[in-house]
Amino acid sequence: MTKNTHTSNEKALSRFVGHIGEINGLLEEMIAFFGDHMGYDPNSINWGHVGTASHILEKLTELAEFANIGGRQAE
Repeated sequence: MTKNTHTSNEKALSRFVGHIGEINGLLEEMIAFFGDHMGYDPNSINWGHVGTASHILEKLTELAEFANIGGRQAE
């Protein structure tokens, strides 16, 4: 039974590491996206863009709370 548990843990670790790699890739893409003003011309920003950025911030904050990053915790 130990062998099966070990094999299962190896598979779980492999899948976990794979997911972490995908998350890192997405984060790199997001950093570049936000560094480019989300693809918007900075001189044409309007309140609609502010709303979009606010919505993204809300979702990212939820993820940070879920991951307990930076002392953020769900209230």
